[in-house]
Amino acid sequence: MARKQIVAGIDVGNLFVKAAIAELDQETGRPKIIGVGVAESHGLRRGVVHNLDETIRDIGQAIHQAQTMAGTRVGRAYVAVNGPHLRSQISRGVIAVSRADNEIDQSDVERVVEAASIVNLPANREIIHVMPRNFTIDNQEVVKNPLGMKGYRLEAEVLLIDGLSPYIKNLAKCVNANDIEVAGFVYSPLAASYAVLDKKQKEHGVLKVDLGGGLSTLSFFNEGDLVYAATLPIGAQHITHDLAVALRTTVEQAEAVKLQYGFTGSHSAGKKENIDLSTLLEDENMIIPRKSLGRIIDDRVDEVFGLLQNELKRIPNLGIVPSGVVIIGGGARLAGLAGFAKERLKLPVRIGGHPELAGLADTVNDPALAVATGLVLYGLEKDYSGKNTGGSGQLSGSLRKLKGWLKNFLP
Repeated sequence: MARKQIVAGIDVGNLFVKAAIAELDQETGRPKIIGVGVAESHGLRRGVVHNLDETIRDIGQAIHQAQTMAGTRVGRAYVAVNGPHLRSQISRGVIAVSRADNEIDQSDVERVVEAASIVNLPANREIIHVMPRNFTIDNQEVVKNPLGMKGYRLEAEVLLIDGLSPYIKNLAKCVNANDIEVAGFVYSPLAASYAVLDKKQKEHGVLKVDLGGGLSTLSFFNEGDLVYAATLPIGAQHITHDLAVALRTTVEQAEAVKLQYGFTGSHSAGKKENIDLSTLLEDENMIIPRKSLGRIIDDRVDEVFGLLQNELKRIPNLGIVPSGVVIIGGGARLAGLAGFAKERLKLPVRIGGHPELAGLADTVNDPALAVATGLVLYGLEKDYSGKNTGGSGQLSGSLRKLKGWLKNFLP
């Protein structure tokens, strides 16, 4: 029996830890989600571990749920990282082509990318990603893939993502404590792009907004690359806190109200339409106008999109965004959000999901699980799409199909 090709991903957020396990379907060559786990997160603040013991426990609960559902154990996982401590920068490097016939080979590409990734960083920071954006041959021709082309001088432009080493090591320690090896850290906007964006969207230009619990992230993809990303210090949990204050109730009860009755676009609510919260809030005669609830939420959502619009002004050469906006994260579940965002941003808007991904339907279409499912797709691409099997050096059937499927999503 052939060994199963399995990849796991762990997204440790401020409110929830989400784990996903995917298997490569041997017949179709497509990834299939076979296990998902979600646990409340108590040990993180703004994407940084503040309590090791609680974070270890929460990760353990999420991965245990996913393994139980999948019926298998995993020993390694790709782990998402996010937060204000992460930053990006453009770097360039140049080399002389090594071959006598001046044909650029893989070793040249690797050397020039390595040269571009050499930057001066403080001792407490480390590089997480080196993402080639384009290559220039002899100061003239700009290409995406220079392999096989002729030239004397090869230059690379790369996007570097780096973060604070202590924060990254603390997160790794929490994962390792659950007998899980970190296969690699993945920047959350990049991971989620695997789950909700396709190749055409990334080529033509698309904005992705992740409305998380404690933070929101804006990222812009164009010409196949991650061009810009920024973290905003506001998220869906701020809506919950507003409701708790307005309704004079607990955060837990306010969250329940938000999930059950929350919506944006209060102008569309009927003036005489009421909501009975007596049972939910354990308070007799707790009946409020639906429009009033919507206004509380609208005020905070309006603030979030105001910050997003300010951030859009910082994106170089933004111009027209043909593929519009894709919204993910737990906040994306809010009723009416797509319409609110479309009216505010004046762009096409959709809530993230991955209809072509097989497996648990509720999982692959849940915007709150976009990062976790994106991690396993990223892992499959890294672990299997380029592998050969057998003495002939030919890709196995399932791996060949996987590579073909991934071409729809990768530049």
